[in-house]
Amino acid sequence: MLTISLSDLIAVIIVGLAVVIMVLVWLTNRKLTSEPIENVAAYDDIEALMHRSSEEGNALLVGMGEGFSGQNSNLGDSVGLLVEQIVMSRSVFNDQPTRSFSGDGALACISQLVVHGAYENAMATELFRSDHSGLSGISAFAWMGGMMPELARKDNAGLILTGAMRPEHILIADLAERKELPLVAATGALGAQAAFFASGSLVTLGEDYYLPSIGKVNQRAYQNQAKTMNWLRVIVAVALIVSALLKLSGVLP
Repeated sequence: MLTISLSDLIAVIIVGLAVVIMVLVWLTNRKLTSEPIENVAAYDDIEALMHRSSEEGNALLVGMGEGFSGQNSNLGDSVGLLVEQIVMSRSVFNDQPTRSFSGDGALACISQLVVHGAYENAMATELFRSDHSGLSGISAFAWMGGMMPELARKDNAGLILTGAMRPEHILIADLAERKELPLVAATGALGAQAAFFASGSLVTLGEDYYLPSIGKVNQRAYQNQAKTMNWLRVIVAVALIVSALLKLSGVLP
């Protein structure tokens, strides 16, 4: 007879609650009567950098992090690709092209497909060049070493770091500050979030990284995800408090 352990049962319950909450949030958001949740500050700043790049005629740099090399354990790379797609689609016709730099071969290939797709959707494939998305290194430090010299260019409007990062990548923030280059760090790695937070640059905190909404792009999906996370956070907090009380009272072993 198949037996289910307590941890598996809890996991099934959490997944089931998440699915139910997602459906309820989707149904309630169809009415569009509730007040929309504000965007994450870091993603609003990315939009400001895109406007600055367009107005000043300068280039925007996107650092994609370590990628799918297996050297990291988080799942933030897919979100980083979404951020890159939004940024690229909004900067196709800028005076200076937006360029991205990847720290992994697989990520570099997928990134180039994303960039080419942005130009194709804008019906401007003649403006696409392969060097708009490149591989600057095959490890965390090689990627950082290959990208940092690009910060010395005078025609840069800002730098966006997104994807899998490490605390050591704070060296990029230090150089950007020396060059007076605006920097936004959008990463899901907690260690990197702490390091960039200490640097003073604008950074996504906690699960905010997984709510990418830049301007009106991805707005409805962002609202659904944010409300689902809020409800799950409340349910988990209540469950932990109730469990602690039951444990103290001797009901739970």
